[in-house]
Amino acid sequence: MSRRLPLSVALLLLLLVLGSTTVVVVFALLRPDWLGRSTGKSIADTSTVSDTVQVDSLPLPSPWEELEQQLRTMERQLGRLRDSLQRVHAYSDSLQRELQAQQQRFELERRRREAQLDSVRLEHYRAFARIYNSAPPEEVARILQQLPPRSAAVLLRQMNPRQAARVIAALPAAYAAELVQAPADSLAQSRLP
Repeated sequence: MSRRLPLSVALLLLLLVLGSTTVVVVFALLRPDWLGRSTGKSIADTSTVSDTVQVDSLPLPSPWEELEQQLRTMERQLGRLRDSLQRVHAYSDSLQRELQAQQQRFELERRRREAQLDSVRLEHYRAFARIYNSAPPEEVARILQQLPPRSAAVLLRQMNPRQAARVIAALPAAYAAELVQAPADSLAQSRLP
């Protein structure tokens, strides 16, 4: 598996290589004695005229000063890149915190809505239970057989206990057993169809 360098690091390395190569070539051409090579002429062999300036009297920058300058420039660039990276990380962290806060608000709102929905459903079941309390048990049993066992169990729990017992007696035995085994948890704690 090959790893790719980020573009900024690759550019930084390219600048470093090109800069150092340029410095070495320039100094090799201008100051061959810097690399230990001789020019074939000595300073004594050069003719000096009073109006001419000697080559050694020109203030040429030392190769170390150039390299130090390049190093300082690269360190400044690296510092700017680090600062940019820190700002990106800080922004990413703030977005993560905002996302978590939004998720928490969403979860609270979802729970609140579910509680409201369960409250409406429970009121719906209570209204039908009041109606079924005065209806003939056989007719109520026929209607409850059309409902899922959990919904029928909730309706029976909302009815008058005597009427609910008559309705259970009018139900087929297998369905009545399912209703009795239906969870007895409250409507607010479980979702109904």
